[in-house]
Amino acid sequence: MPFGLLLIMEKELIQVLPFIGLIPAFIARNKGKNFVIWWAYGAMLFIVALLHALLIRPDNQKGEKEQRSERMKKCFYCAESIKGEAKVFQYCGQLLHD
Repeated sequence: MPFGLLLIMEKELIQVLPFIGLIPAFIARNKGKNFVIWWAYGAMLFIVALLHALLIRPDNQKGEKEQRSERMKKCFYCAESIKGEAKVFQYCGQLLHD
């Protein structure tokens, strides 16, 4: 191949890389990861980043919310959520029974 053709192909590849990096970035963002970091990773190492983005597990945010809701209980008098260890509810002042 002539040297000039290689330069043109390289120039086109450099222009396309930022757009190709969007694919793993969107996949990783949907799994709770940082979009910008994954975009750069995808632009530099597309095949590796794509496979990595497909194989990573989503962040466990739902599990944390479920744990938080399990530690909470509802006031019998005003139906507001309160901490599981609370004995007196701060808003209505009622004593809580187990």
